[in-house]
Amino acid sequence: MRGGIEGHVDTLTRLLVERGVEAEVLCSRPRGTPGHEERAGVEIRRCAAPLRIASTPLPPTLPFWLRRSPAQLVHLHYPWPPGEAAWLLGGRRRPLVVTVHCEVLRYARLARWLAPLTERVLAQAARIVVSGPQLAGIPLLARHTERVRVVPHGIELDRFRPDRAAQDPLPDIPHPRIVFVGRLRHYKGLSVLASALARLPAAHLVVVGEGPERGPLEQSLRAAGCRARAHLLGEVDDARLVRVLQTSDAAVLPSDSPAEAFGLSMAEAQACGVPGVITDVGTGTAQTLADAVSGRVVPAGDDAALAEALAWCLDPAHAEARSAAARAHAEANLCARRMAAQVHGLYEEVTREAPRRTPPPHAPR
Repeated sequence: MRGGIEGHVDTLTRLLVERGVEAEVLCSRPRGTPGHEERAGVEIRRCAAPLRIASTPLPPTLPFWLRRSPAQLVHLHYPWPPGEAAWLLGGRRRPLVVTVHCEVLRYARLARWLAPLTERVLAQAARIVVSGPQLAGIPLLARHTERVRVVPHGIELDRFRPDRAAQDPLPDIPHPRIVFVGRLRHYKGLSVLASALARLPAAHLVVVGEGPERGPLEQSLRAAGCRARAHLLGEVDDARLVRVLQTSDAAVLPSDSPAEAFGLSMAEAQACGVPGVITDVGTGTAQTLADAVSGRVVPAGDDAALAEALAWCLDPAHAEARSAAARAHAEANLCARRMAAQVHGLYEEVTREAPRRTPPPHAPR
């Protein structure tokens, strides 16, 4: 199971290939993955990263592979300092598009130290992409507003869809079920989720994902007296994830930091017809659902408000209407093919503006 940015890049590149773009991904190499492969028409080169700083893998060969790449346009996803350095060292003769997913908050001191690098890269970007208008206004982008474009993230609506006939992958877990999908990280609001679950004695929580906060989550669940109603599945494959969503009654993403920039897991749940509750952390999270229609938006860190909103989603008298509203919201606002078309359009704009010696983009990174 991929994280949000990895999943976004995977979806975007595959759909760009469908539009005739030759796409290659350069990234770090997690343990147990091949260094090079082609998947769904996307060439993927993973660079070994023997060192880590502030949870960030550092692949020393990344600038080399970028310099050797035949790409005529580079698409960098921020925050990732190794990618910024690689572009300055190996990609500067090509136009640059940067997607800013979030601000760096946990390692603020490191971000200040790296600020000159980031500013230099952003200053040379032909376009800067953000997922929503709130992100467009962050201080990081204050000097670059004329080149910022809002392109909402999207998910594949033909894969994430309601299916009343879906086989239940969790037949031993009673309903109503609340599903949380995501990496178990410090900004996900997991202790608040445990406290909210304690206020919903009939509900069961299904947690999909792994991460460093698994232990603290289990402690919070035990302290709240509801560990027996929480089912931690760990990582699951994509097909099983879809079935888990399709057979859930509500979804939740209780993040408590702007490090959560959008909330793709909530978008996927909406596409599966699952009403949800998400916290407003001042980024793009609130746009993943229609408040009071397909779900609820609540303040971060408020377990009572979270529980009340989840009870709203679980109300059986309105289940059918709210499920239909969730799917309708996804179709209207969260379409991955629409996202890919907009990004492709930006590539074409950038190409037209580039010097004549730059050929059309065939392999954006």
